[in-house]
Amino acid sequence: MLNIARCSLFAVVLLVLLAHACVPSTASDAGALTNPVARFAESHFARHGAKLPTRQFLAALRAAAVDTRHLSCRKSLVLLGMANEEALEHTVPLFLESLRRVPVTDGKHGGRSLDQHLVLVAWSGAALAACQALNSRYGHTCVRDAEHTAATGSFGFHDAGFNSLGFAKIKYILNGLSAGHDVVFLDTDIIVLQDPLPYFLGRGADMWGSMEKCMIYPDRMSFHSTEFQAFHKKLPPINIGVLYFKATAGVTRCVYSWLMEMYTEVLNRPRVWDQDLYGKVMVKCTALHELRWQVLDPRLFQSACFPGCGCSFSDSDMTDPERVGKFAKGHRPDRQGRCSPEHFSSWLMRHFPCSGLTHQKAKLMTGLMEGFFNSTSAVITRNRRRQ
Repeated sequence: MLNIARCSLFAVVLLVLLAHACVPSTASDAGALTNPVARFAESHFARHGAKLPTRQFLAALRAAAVDTRHLSCRKSLVLLGMANEEALEHTVPLFLESLRRVPVTDGKHGGRSLDQHLVLVAWSGAALAACQALNSRYGHTCVRDAEHTAATGSFGFHDAGFNSLGFAKIKYILNGLSAGHDVVFLDTDIIVLQDPLPYFLGRGADMWGSMEKCMIYPDRMSFHSTEFQAFHKKLPPINIGVLYFKATAGVTRCVYSWLMEMYTEVLNRPRVWDQDLYGKVMVKCTALHELRWQVLDPRLFQSACFPGCGCSFSDSDMTDPERVGKFAKGHRPDRQGRCSPEHFSSWLMRHFPCSGLTHQKAKLMTGLMEGFFNSTSAVITRNRRRQ
């Protein structure tokens, strides 16, 4: 009887072990069974965490880094972007053209155009070839990330390809910081109009995010400062089309937490969104590490989601407790839907979300670039109201 009992116990234990063997034991197995976004995300991770940068990526960073010692104690900064074939056909050439027209204003690399300080990550072999073809006119550095498996096609809002982008984006930022460079990440549906580096490095921020809406917030105050806390205002919605990160231990730790929070959530939430988790993670992490997390002035870093001809308010509004946290109306276009140079002459750049499909964005981006550099009125906003 004792032997029978032992055999029965052994059989039960064996069944339990087999059952556990059939249950995913790692995040990758669980993700593969639950949703395609988790499978795409898995390509950016190894057993130790986020995959290390390739030698090609590190070499690209070194080649593109701009010397920033004339602006701060920071040694170098690199511009980062990423693109697939569709973006490389429509928006990337305009993005690069705008960077080519803007010189670094001072320092060791003063006079060099900003396109020479951009690392552009391509995902597919075809995208890499398209990126390199643009080197006949522009000075950017191309590098391929073959690990990103959601590499081709057009991405709709919150489809699997769209939600997978964040894992690639944060990995590039993390690997740029770990190489010792400050990082400015730019979406490629952006027109850069003037050198933004003095702004990024001249206001004491450890991290910058851009405004999602045309709202009044002080750009020189950290969200965790006593000055900002005295306003008793909620944090604004942050857009991550334009981001700055200082290459310090605390900032790098927060970026890693952002990436790992994405990785944890994607297993049960396929619609995990890098922009959503950016705010949730950073509000805690930056406070813990006593980092200066600040928001870019929407009058200088404009968005096509802002009404009319861009966001506008007075400097005094940013220190007025009655105005901070409120929406601003901005400028109106003319009867032809055009914005004039007086509206956009002071802008540093404009991001083009809320502008339709990629080829539709390209048309509006072209309008702004021609209007700015030729000092003429231009249509730069989709679905404008006729006055």
